[in-house]
Amino acid sequence: MKYITILVILLNFYVHAIKSSNILVFVPSPWKSHITSFQPLFLELANRGHNVTVVSKFIVKNPPPTYTQLVPSYDFDIDGRSDFLMRERSIHYSFFEDPITRSTVLVDTTYMFLSDPEVQNFIKYDQSTFDVVIIESFFQECTVALGHKYRAPVISIVPVTPWVSVSRWAGNPSDFSYIKDFMLDGGKSMTFWERFTNSYIGFYCLFVELITYLPKLENMMDTYFQYPGYENRPTMSEMLKNISLSLIDSDVTLFSPRPYIPSFVEVPGIHIRPKKQMDERLQDFMDKANTGVVYFNFGTILNVTSIPKPSLRSLINVLGRLEQKIVFRWINNDTQSFPTNFYVNSWLPQREILNHPNCKLFITHGGVHGIIEAIDAGIPIIGFPIFGDQFQNVRSSQENGIGIMSNIFTLTEETFEKDVKLIINDKKFSENVKRMSSIFHDRPMSALNTAVYWVEYVIRNKGAHHLRSAAVDLTWYQYYLLDVIAFLIIILMFFICIFYFITKRIMRFNMFTKQKTD
Repeated sequence: MKYITILVILLNFYVHAIKSSNILVFVPSPWKSHITSFQPLFLELANRGHNVTVVSKFIVKNPPPTYTQLVPSYDFDIDGRSDFLMRERSIHYSFFEDPITRSTVLVDTTYMFLSDPEVQNFIKYDQSTFDVVIIESFFQECTVALGHKYRAPVISIVPVTPWVSVSRWAGNPSDFSYIKDFMLDGGKSMTFWERFTNSYIGFYCLFVELITYLPKLENMMDTYFQYPGYENRPTMSEMLKNISLSLIDSDVTLFSPRPYIPSFVEVPGIHIRPKKQMDERLQDFMDKANTGVVYFNFGTILNVTSIPKPSLRSLINVLGRLEQKIVFRWINNDTQSFPTNFYVNSWLPQREILNHPNCKLFITHGGVHGIIEAIDAGIPIIGFPIFGDQFQNVRSSQENGIGIMSNIFTLTEETFEKDVKLIINDKKFSENVKRMSSIFHDRPMSALNTAVYWVEYVIRNKGAHHLRSAAVDLTWYQYYLLDVIAFLIIILMFFICIFYFITKRIMRFNMFTKQKTD
């Protein structure tokens, strides 16, 4: 008995106790890629003993016992959105349609899931206690109220590179001269007109959103976040300024470097999971592709049938003529209308395909997750950006020498075939992407472990307000030193006036003296 007691005491010294925390993940939005990209983090937290409650439209099959799911019941017309998004952007879009979309369409989407009965029941009546609340920063700022309800620190997940609307609350630098808005069609270095457009969007976010956008979210918070004690909560802006941590789904490897405050942490590739065994039929198809495989996938939001028919016909005709085999994501498994070198399916294991030694090219719409998976596997791309951050993702890839940017709306068989053959035959593309892949993997800790560390850091320290930048407390004119500049101008004008007055007096005195002498 004495030895058992000694052993227990020794174990207390050398074994770290596992502290189980209660974590709320509130991301009920309909954008599948946004939540699934961070699901490995939520699952890993549950696997490490934390109690994770996830409010999301997208179900995880066979989750750990400590992973609780609440699924909203609202319907989302993904095909209708795909038809809306599948249209060519003009200069008119950046200056007029994009700001209106941010202030109307995306706000309406937030209203759609917040008004869901399941979500409302959870917000109003849930009596759980949570040690941290994780929300998404994508046009749904009002969800920050849950931090107040549960008296818990808030962590934000940001599915794209932070833009002004997100950066402003943390005082994170967002200089318009070189830090792009996530929807800008610009590369790593911007031209004059790209900087002009970027500045226009930035000033809109800084000043016009205060009138057109934020009041809508504040009103939505007052309407849909009613719980005991909600009457005494701070304003939405005050709560947003106290978010402890933001996890950014972006990577310096792909985009140009930019400064981040300590509470902004990049976790690129967090969605990349361990490789699994491919379907036997697909495995056999790729194994026998001696001349290589071209992989085509336009993601989860865009329905491939929304592609303009002439462009889709050009795509299929050119790919059908290649000596390579084609793995093509379609709406169903029907292969009758496709050339004989096609493997067609409605769901494809993307990571396993890209990492197969016979894969030579990835044709993509340019979503950040697909680009990162291509870099991870060392596969060059041809990108057809349609909306959102896809333009900067593909343009940056082209500038990095790992792919070609094309236009799905003006596509011809001649240009497409030329691009495909250039990527396959010119080794510089594969060499560049393999070099980028090496850089991407050269990090002290995986993205998943980095994210887990920082979430537990916030829990351990009951928030991370010590990482809060002093810039948060500055007004916009103080942040940009306009008050200091105005003060210096006043001082300068004062001395100019004094100098002018003294000079004038001296000149009058000299004239008077001269007249008197004469």
